[in-house]
Amino acid sequence: MITRRPRIGLTMDVDLETARFHIRKDYPSAVEAAGALPILLPPLEGPVAAGFLALLDGLVVTGGAFDVPPELYGEARREACGPHKEERTRFEKDLLEAALAVSLPVLGICGGMQLLNVVRGGTLYQDLEADAGIGGHEQRQPREVATHAVRIAAGTRLARLLGAGSELRVNSAHHQAVRDPGTGVLVAASAPDGVVEAIELPDQPFALGVQWHPEALRQGDPRQAAIFAGLVEAARSGRT
Repeated sequence: MITRRPRIGLTMDVDLETARFHIRKDYPSAVEAAGALPILLPPLEGPVAAGFLALLDGLVVTGGAFDVPPELYGEARREACGPHKEERTRFEKDLLEAALAVSLPVLGICGGMQLLNVVRGGTLYQDLEADAGIGGHEQRQPREVATHAVRIAAGTRLARLLGAGSELRVNSAHHQAVRDPGTGVLVAASAPDGVVEAIELPDQPFALGVQWHPEALRQGDPRQAAIFAGLVEAARSGRT
């Protein structure tokens, strides 16, 4: 008898100039290494979220070099805000809302974490330096290099996943961050300068967001791989 592996959806990016969808290979590799089958989700126009979710046991909303439109959290765009990809954001927002409505396990990475907070009614710093006077979160080193520490909040799902120790070394590739946590959003980790580095939704079986890129760090730090293992285990447990 063949046992089906959990199917984890991974949102893809879109390059409008070349008319291509793409994704960094670290993402599907991390999901496959955790024991699941990665399913790539191109950001198509139209009401396709329900159709994709019917195929999935879990969802990863990936990061990218663009910002969440501030109109989604009730603000006008300011000069320091970066480029938008409105069609991708609409697609990912629809996916997240539909996934949370049926308690599908969800992991948001970098911009995916920020969107998870916005979907729950939270807000973002459009630019950390301009809005809060905080710099140093856009590292020049490769993604595989951890450049600062985060402190994990005790008693959180993230703390249980990572095991012993209250600190973790992470990479940093963002200029936006969570400002006001949304409804039911728990801050699970913070940087020494106070920037929110992880969130979770205790009212969901598994809904976690991390500001860093564990897919790029997991081979050098097994604790990072535990984040994907937790998602896959939740997907396996919740499958009927």
